Amino acid sequence: MPAIEAWYMATEVKDQTAENRMDPNQPVSPDELRDLGVLQWHILPKGEYPAKAVPWEPKGMQDPDLAAIRAARGYNYADIITCSEECLPDYHNKLKAFFEEHIHSDEEVRYILNGSGYFDVRDREDRWIRIALNAGDLIALPEGIYHRFTMDSKNFTQAMRLFKGVPVWTPINRPADQHLSRQRYQQRFQPLEEERKLRASIVRVLRGFFGQGWCLGSSGACGARLGRDAWLVTPSGVPKELLEPEDLFLVSRSGEQLKMPRKAAKVSDSLTVFSAVFERRSAVAAICHIHSVAAVLAADNGDEVLRIRDCEMIKGLGVPGDGVLALPIIANKATEPELVPELLRALERWETAPAVLVRDHGAYVFGSSLEKAKIGTECLGFILDLESRRRSVEVPRPLKRRRTGAPTVVLLDIEGTTTPISFVKDRLFPYAASAVDAWVKDAPPEVAAAFKKQCQEDKVPFNDAAPQEEIVRLTKEWIAKDRKVSALKDLQLPLFQGKLWKSGYERQELKGEMFEDTPEAMTGWVASGRRVAIFSSGSREAQRLIFQHSDRGDLTGFISAYFDPKSAQASKQEPKAYEEIALSMGIHPSEGLFCTDVLAEAQAASKAGWRAVLLKRPGNAPLPAHHFREVTNLMDA
Repeated sequence: MPAIEAWYMATEVKDQTAENRMDPNQPVSPDELRDLGVLQWHILPKGEYPAKAVPWEPKGMQDPDLAAIRAARGYNYADIITCSEECLPDYHNKLKAFFEEHIHSDEEVRYILNGSGYFDVRDREDRWIRIALNAGDLIALPEGIYHRFTMDSKNFTQAMRLFKGVPVWTPINRPADQHLSRQRYQQRFQPLEEERKLRASIVRVLRGFFGQGWCLGSSGACGARLGRDAWLVTPSGVPKELLEPEDLFLVSRSGEQLKMPRKAAKVSDSLTVFSAVFERRSAVAAICHIHSVAAVLAADNGDEVLRIRDCEMIKGLGVPGDGVLALPIIANKATEPELVPELLRALERWETAPAVLVRDHGAYVFGSSLEKAKIGTECLGFILDLESRRRSVEVPRPLKRRRTGAPTVVLLDIEGTTTPISFVKDRLFPYAASAVDAWVKDAPPEVAAAFKKQCQEDKVPFNDAAPQEEIVRLTKEWIAKDRKVSALKDLQLPLFQGKLWKSGYERQELKGEMFEDTPEAMTGWVASGRRVAIFSSGSREAQRLIFQHSDRGDLTGFISAYFDPKSAQASKQEPKAYEEIALSMGIHPSEGLFCTDVLAEAQAASKAGWRAVLLKRPGNAPLPAHHFREVTNLMDA
């Protein structure tokens, strides 16, 4: 019996009656259609069928094969519809309606008697599959599947419509996700097939890890999302080389065991860890837990994080080849559920960490899919084994060579580049503004004159009747707006802020907030022989403080120099500043790279001969049109 031909459709459809295949063609097998609930038969029509009749019950000439299908599936109604301009009233509007994406509340069954046409159905990833129907093809579409019908270029289809009970032909156009028929379809077909494939994949992955020596005995585990609110999890105490798909637990988001294995078993203790990670990181769809010798040795260094660079395999964990892989390390506990609080704290600090090491235990590796988690685990296994061997033979890691033409100095802005704007606006400035009242009382007599002069330049009034109150108001306003006004500079307010902030840092009331990639990028630049410098509007003392007391530790060891507008002899939006900084660093401007979030600053650096990139960070202002390279991570600068 010839199979009905089906294929994935091209994205763009200009002529709905054309084949609209992808290039190259991607065929769809009968088994794949069956997994979607689409059934098919091929029975060559026998006898003559009327051109149009509603309803129609064949007498004396019905094919016995067709009769058997009708009896087995309960199709007790039949009629014939002929799609042609001559036979179908309101032909063109009817064809438009047929091609609207819709569902039905019952099966849609068509037996093609003459002519041909196409049924299109959606797969589980919402892609269109085109099914070509010719004389003798009988197709049954399940209740609730999104589909549509169109004629082909022959423009003629005669078909028998089969139905159970009283026919209802009303289409329910998309969106219909909340319709009971659609929900029944999803419950019946979608999860079952996804679950079957996911179960088989988890077993395949863990058997592979057993072969690597990472899941010996009954150790190791895996958890993978199934939809939004459930995940499949391995059992406890089952050797991974003997694991079968039916051994896995299906657990709801709330912890309810939806499906238990056929064999008596207990769900893995890793479930608590998996659930916590799935809740914290919505992008994580699978987690692999291994117990390897290399993972235990790598975590036995007393550090809070293991940094890996100059290793091609870090790409498998989503890190650029010239970047740094950061692996948080946490302490082991008596049971896995006890690991959760510290593990979540590590993930909060290292927001993009693709894995976590547990001392004297093993590793958890995360992926956006099971396949990504598998690849990441395999790459991590190679990386940690390499680290272990390097340590055992005491092979020194060579310094990474600087790429030809790469900058020798990386100059960094702070606010919006290394540090979130929110930290400066919401923490530093309010902290300084809170002490302005005391500062004004001790300010010299020329303070009022300087502020009055600034107000004249701004063309705004100055309240002579209450000068102290006016100075306090204006100072708080200018600090909040981060205004670089001459009155504040003349009165050495930046110096005052620096002293005040120093006190706050030392009392641990302030802690410099850094983007996660900031220390990683600095580490990589210094390791490759480049120098790192800072250029910010704040005083050099304030710059040093924010990096010395950062939430990523003391980063001042990576920084060779600090520049502010005073030491650079110009503002950040003047080319002269970058010329002076190049002289101070002993380089030609073309050897420098400036990273900032402000277009005018990038333009000024570029005019001075520097290379420049613009940072797009959370909370930064939108950038106007420009020709500079944009990055979201300093590792890509």
